[in-house]
Amino acid sequence: MKSKEITELAIKRHDIDAADFQKVYTEPEQTTAKETVFIYGRKLVLDELELVLAGLPKGSKVLDVGCGTGHLTNWIKEKGYDTCGIEPSNEMYNYARKNFPDIEIKKAISSNIPYPDDSFDLVVSFEVLRYLDDMENRKTYHEFHRVLKPGGVFFVTQVNMFSADLYYFFHKTKSVISKITNSTHHHCNFTTSAAQIKQVKDAGFRSVKTVGVFWGSVRFLYKFGKKVGGSYAALIEKISKQKAADSFRKNIAAHLIVIGKK
Repeated sequence: MKSKEITELAIKRHDIDAADFQKVYTEPEQTTAKETVFIYGRKLVLDELELVLAGLPKGSKVLDVGCGTGHLTNWIKEKGYDTCGIEPSNEMYNYARKNFPDIEIKKAISSNIPYPDDSFDLVVSFEVLRYLDDMENRKTYHEFHRVLKPGGVFFVTQVNMFSADLYYFFHKTKSVISKITNSTHHHCNFTTSAAQIKQVKDAGFRSVKTVGVFWGSVRFLYKFGKKVGGSYAALIEKISKQKAADSFRKNIAAHLIVIGKK
């Protein structure tokens, strides 16, 4: 597929998934095993975001790119920051506007942000760039650089190619099956720490770091149900913080966090 087609397909997917995302945030007691592991992994990512937010003065301007239903945007706002968001999915956008009418949310994609140069102190993007191809990722990083103030920071999540949950191999297998059955298969931007560091520096950022969080084995065990996954996660938490900054372990984590500074 061409870059534009991949982006359009990602937007359509989020139109379809919007109601499920809304339910995860508004009815957490009704979550499935898949949704539970999503929330669990999200918490580990939020722990890292809090470290970044701690370095920003209250009132700093924050943009949430691909803000979905708006719950993350509002979570940041409630911590004392001036937040706004962009979201290209009609269904996600409608939920966000209904959920949080006092937050400015615009219809836009990550590679074409409708704000002037040097507008934000922080740009956040959770589970967005993973659905876009390499070209769109590069455009997005350049756009982040444009809208961030000097010294501004971005915080995004990516998907590790070598995650221990074996998602790369699962996705590739599903791709083959989709071709045989002539069914829709969504793109995933599998990457590595080294590849991300190069892309971010190529976009003009003066510094970049990557962090791996959420051990892939935990996400894999959740495939056997909430009880199995939850018990294993509790065991892992006793011996590990599920965080790595070294080049080996962070490349096998389920979430690769990329933080760039302008």
